[in-house]
Amino acid sequence: MTNYGLPFASLENDHLRLDYLTTTGPRIVGLYVSGADGNLLASTPEVHWETPHGEFYLRGGHRLWTAPEDPFYTCPEEGLRVTKDDEDVILSSPVDASGMKKEIAIRLEANRVHLWHRVTWHGERAVELAPWAITQLRLGGMAILPLSESGGLQPNRNLVLWPYTQIHDERLELHEDIVLLHGRKDERACKIGNRNDHGWVACALGDALFVKRFGIQEGKLTDLGCNVEAYVKDVCIELETLGSLETLNPGESVMHEEVWEVFPGQYPATLESARRIKMQLIQTNSNGA
Repeated sequence: MTNYGLPFASLENDHLRLDYLTTTGPRIVGLYVSGADGNLLASTPEVHWETPHGEFYLRGGHRLWTAPEDPFYTCPEEGLRVTKDDEDVILSSPVDASGMKKEIAIRLEANRVHLWHRVTWHGERAVELAPWAITQLRLGGMAILPLSESGGLQPNRNLVLWPYTQIHDERLELHEDIVLLHGRKDERACKIGNRNDHGWVACALGDALFVKRFGIQEGKLTDLGCNVEAYVKDVCIELETLGSLETLNPGESVMHEEVWEVFPGQYPATLESARRIKMQLIQTNSNGA
């Protein structure tokens, strides 16, 4: 019996089961695919920290954040409202102590999860922010960040490193066509990001492949030009996508859409496997699927 320590409900079809919390969040805490073992998402019940507005509990799974990261906008998550219709479930937070309201709408379709993230600003003055969708996956996997092909004289690839990232970290692999980040537990954090023009980022989880697809926006990007980031430390490996920076006046919203695809099978954490996955996803894109 699944136990997240808090009330939850599920969406389910023949391919997937998705669990979400019903009293706090918005937060997706479970993702199960037929043909693979266990929850693909990470659970972090012991992780919490103090914020300017009270204690924040990480919970794990998938959450909606805003960038650039600022502790002021991290608030305790209470008072969630769940709305259902024929196809969608909408998880809506109240306006939090910082002035932010967050919503995630969810729809299952075969092996896909459609997610619409909305941030609405209720502060007194305009604010510039980007919507930031963070998915914490279980350790043991391998994040795959595709790079643009080499050639020509103009720069076409950027790699962004965080202050705690060590370039020689054994979990980080840099190749001409791909960046890999291995989900191995370590007390040191490692994070890397880039401008991704492929519209997808993936994680090979051994007996399943998790793919995030997103729209490529032309607006201003935060974090030195990143729309994709990957992070690993001691409890999870994260795949993160970001929308463009927007200036929101009080009452205005910004949206960010993702589509997850989940495939059971054999997806080892190797360079050869990552390159096969990249070619398969490029071919899928070119075929219009």
